[in-house]
Amino acid sequence: MKPTTAEAYLTRVELAPFSLKHALHEIWEETVGPTIDRYLRQMQVQCTILHPLQIGTAGQPTSPVIMVGVNPGTLSPRLASTLLFIAEASLSKVPAASADPTAIVREPFSTTLGLPICNAKTHYLEGTGSFFFLDSAKPGILYLLAPRHALFDTNKEENKPYQFRETSGEARKKVMFMGEAAFHARCDAVKSEIATVQILIDHYEKRLKAADAWEDHKAAEAERKLLSDVVRDWTNEENRIIGHVTLSPPISSDCGDDGFTEDWAVVEIYPSMISKLNFVGNAIDLGSVAVDKLTRWMSAHPSSFEYPTDRLLRFSGTASDREMFKSDPETKDHGGDPVLMVMKNGNTESDLTVGRLNTIRAFVREYSNGKPGQMTKEMAILPRSSKSGSFSASGDSGAVAVDGTGRVCGTIIGGDGSSDVSDCTFVTSIDFLIKRLAAFDIEANIFPHL
Repeated sequence: MKPTTAEAYLTRVELAPFSLKHALHEIWEETVGPTIDRYLRQMQVQCTILHPLQIGTAGQPTSPVIMVGVNPGTLSPRLASTLLFIAEASLSKVPAASADPTAIVREPFSTTLGLPICNAKTHYLEGTGSFFFLDSAKPGILYLLAPRHALFDTNKEENKPYQFRETSGEARKKVMFMGEAAFHARCDAVKSEIATVQILIDHYEKRLKAADAWEDHKAAEAERKLLSDVVRDWTNEENRIIGHVTLSPPISSDCGDDGFTEDWAVVEIYPSMISKLNFVGNAIDLGSVAVDKLTRWMSAHPSSFEYPTDRLLRFSGTASDREMFKSDPETKDHGGDPVLMVMKNGNTESDLTVGRLNTIRAFVREYSNGKPGQMTKEMAILPRSSKSGSFSASGDSGAVAVDGTGRVCGTIIGGDGSSDVSDCTFVTSIDFLIKRLAAFDIEANIFPHL
């Protein structure tokens, strides 16, 4: 039903990455951002986010803004007016500037990226495995990087360094592929797809189009066998234990010179759980989205994305922080602005999504019982458009974001905003993660082969 009240007259707006031409880039992290944060703390305002963005009517040119988030009740109207003046001054005084029919149900049970994981004892906490890697110091062992907060219950466990030692006698923190809810949800998805295909089969048979119906018969048969195998082999939760946590530093904000949030854990994968025959390395299965649709989603101009013939977008390298903050001025989005388009495959209904990486970092702070935590700096990914929906959802923490050529940009650690338009997904950069692994003497090779 179309809205008939005042809602019918609302103008749809969208967010866009901050303009690379704006000179705020040069002074944001060292001067403007910290100055605004310092002022707000002096005024007893509980600021949760400072995020430069572009905003405008959907499909129209956008204008630069600084999005400021505060906890309810801590900002008076008078201070709000002052803050608006400061933000405007900060901006104005700087010179302006064809899918596989069974892929969608097979992919969640494969070794491609987007693995739903949880601690075997805490199914209510779920996340996404980031990527596999090998450690040159320990050849032959496959590891998976994952978000710590999905494997450690922060409400029940002390936030302290964790390192597993065989001789300690301590029980292993076992990691499960698909918690109970995720397992049943994916089985239900297969059943739903089988029912959908059966409708098509009945339709074709009634029209006596045997050739067309034959392909759907084969798809339905394959999906029924998949469901039977999954229920037989994986209903027992012990059969879904894929490894155990070997290392995880405490969750911390503003870590090191980079200022990112540290929230990761290393999982040693049991050799019996992944065979050489079905391990494809670090790759995202694109088969759940049709070739033409995904190509349009990723189409910056000129486009660097080519849909792989086997549907698997494999890691090709990493995108450095410098490259991500300084997008190629020759690569533009549909609005003509420089942009780096990225994608992820997560652990939720959002599945394979595409977004735009912002060109400037946000300042983010969390409050606990009214007390401020440490301010951290985060990279942000915005929705692909005002109509595309959120880039990520709860449960996608840990999912890796890559560009159209397969370069790794970083892993998801959280988000801000609840609506499709205002959604921002926060990402920890791959440069930071590789550097932190090295600090623990882990020489991570993100191109593993078994």
